[in-house]
Amino acid sequence: MLKEAALSVAAPATTAAATSCHTATDVSVTRTRQGGQQWALRILTVLTIFWLALLLTGSYWYPLDPLKMDVAQSLAAPSSEHLLGCDRLGRDVLARIFGGAWHSLMLALLIIAQAALIGCTLGLLAALQQGVIARMVATLINALLALPQQLMVILVVGVLGVGLWHSVLALSLFWWIHFARICYCRVVSMQKEAYMVQAVISGESKWSLLRFYLWPQLKSQLILTALLDVGAAILALATLSFLGLATQPPQPEWGSMLFENRAYLQQAPHLLVFPALAIFISALLCNLLGHAYMRAHKPQQHAPEQ
Repeated sequence: MLKEAALSVAAPATTAAATSCHTATDVSVTRTRQGGQQWALRILTVLTIFWLALLLTGSYWYPLDPLKMDVAQSLAAPSSEHLLGCDRLGRDVLARIFGGAWHSLMLALLIIAQAALIGCTLGLLAALQQGVIARMVATLINALLALPQQLMVILVVGVLGVGLWHSVLALSLFWWIHFARICYCRVVSMQKEAYMVQAVISGESKWSLLRFYLWPQLKSQLILTALLDVGAAILALATLSFLGLATQPPQPEWGSMLFENRAYLQQAPHLLVFPALAIFISALLCNLLGHAYMRAHKPQQHAPEQ
């Protein structure tokens, strides 16, 4: 009897010890995984900053004029004098890539900044005010989503006139929908949470609700969307330039470089390969950084700590 009693007492203790061991192991694995995700985010952040700094400062340490023509160097292959070769007019390809980086990268960031400002403002206004404003914004979003956005951008550029700034404006007019939908849907769903209901009952102002309750849970998703959209904006701007609707010759831009040299793919493939690589690497780094940020900063599902 005593032996059986001892076994019956020891069994729960053994089970509890095993459960505790498994819990500690799970916590350790989770922390290790989170540490790896944080390191991946740091490495990708450093790589992205290095790549952007290399492109945006290249005109200073590689001082060749991207507009200077030298017919004698027409379609020249990469050499020690011209590291990435020359185009059909003898202009240095690397100098034009560095010169076009300011348009391709900085204007893509400008497009996302404008879209985020417009979209977040309209989305938050509709979610917090409700009523007629909410219905108007929702109707506008649905109407714009029903339109083929790429064709509408081309139509707007055609109406405003061909040009780089008109292309930026046209892209911004349709890009804000992503941010507006995120803000509106997330805020409407969060307003139904118990802690939000209690905050409203306690008399919190809408500014306080936005600052202390809504924004901390919105910012991670908005930053993620912005990071992913930067790569898409680079590609969209390059596409418009390739179609001849954005940057006009002789101003360098990656998409226009592809457009100008498309006839020399067989004769001088470096004229298309290197600008295409600049577009590809820039968009890839932005997308990888966005996914790394998503894994390292998963949206919080709990109420904010007081």
